[in-house]
Amino acid sequence: MLFVQTLPHRRAAWLLLAVALAALRSPAVCAADWQVRISPDDALYPVLDLSQRPSARPDAQRYGDGSGMLAIDVTAAQDGERIDLRVTAPGLREAARVETTLPRAGERYTLRPRLQWNRTALAGLEKPQDVDAEFALRRGDAPAEHRHRTIRLHPLSEALYYVRDGKDHVDLGWIFAAYADPNSRVIDRILAEVAERHPFLPLTPGRRTPAQALASAYAVWEVLQLHGVRYADEDPGLARGPLVWSQHVRLHDDVWNERRANCIDGSLLLAAALERLGLRSVLLLVPRHALLAFYTGDGNSDPVFVETTLLGARQLAVRPKPGFVGELSLIDSDALDSFSAALVAGKARYAREAAGFGQRKPDYQWIDLTTARSYGIIPLAATDASLPAAPR
Repeated sequence: MLFVQTLPHRRAAWLLLAVALAALRSPAVCAADWQVRISPDDALYPVLDLSQRPSARPDAQRYGDGSGMLAIDVTAAQDGERIDLRVTAPGLREAARVETTLPRAGERYTLRPRLQWNRTALAGLEKPQDVDAEFALRRGDAPAEHRHRTIRLHPLSEALYYVRDGKDHVDLGWIFAAYADPNSRVIDRILAEVAERHPFLPLTPGRRTPAQALASAYAVWEVLQLHGVRYADEDPGLARGPLVWSQHVRLHDDVWNERRANCIDGSLLLAAALERLGLRSVLLLVPRHALLAFYTGDGNSDPVFVETTLLGARQLAVRPKPGFVGELSLIDSDALDSFSAALVAGKARYAREAAGFGQRKPDYQWIDLTTARSYGIIPLAATDASLPAAPR
């Protein structure tokens, strides 16, 4: 049986995040009429902002299109009070701002500024660091009130995927979909090499036979192995509770340039390539490990599981040639052996772990990329669309 774990309601993911994090207890810089809340635990994870586009969804008590990680609660001093909030902090391209009018005196409102992260600055951040953030709130024509707050800024490569506070919890597993970028320059290069080696293999979205789907996945695997990408036996886990769970994720460029990938890096790179080809894929998290599944039939049928730790493996047991080889032109025997072994090992691993899915545990996550995209989760690079394109 195949277990599927999805978001609970068909709503925009940014709204789910804002509401969920607001429900958690968080320290606040307080005054009689406004306070700052940063969840979870006075920390900011840029991926949670960069993985979601701004939403114009109206809300009677909330203003701004931020993720909700950072929020300012304000009590209106008078009807129709004009408010101008600015937030500055290291790592931001510009001050985050909310300008609005609070309708009713005595009512409590929440301001959620959207944080415009500087990707260049974040690229140099390899581990969490404490930074000073400044909050300036202007009411009408009065001088702005200023507050300072020390926050813990986490690298872009750190994926926060589960938060627990007492009986409350927030499952953020869908955030991993942000690290799979089907339009990456690395995917361009991989598919260009696939096209050169297998000119008759379909490389655009469309109907495929199961053999063609398997052949496409193998062809991507083959290019990675021929490029020298090998499994890196390392633990990507950064935090495993009791409050937060997070993992380090190596971006596609780093995998390609460094020629190494741990289980989650390799799975997400393969998932990105399969998404580009129109094949539906799923990232599976199990305790201290990750693997990939993708569907070879229509819809959610005929799944196969890939144990990406076998990427680059050699001198494996001899296996019969799989049926999909008829779809290919050039075949690297080592890559074919390791891919075939990865399918066998993936199926066995899923069989051992299947009972853990559907139990709402942080160590068992089923992240369907197609579902995540439908909820508004975008590749991290997509948020740079307004910036000058990097040279290719």
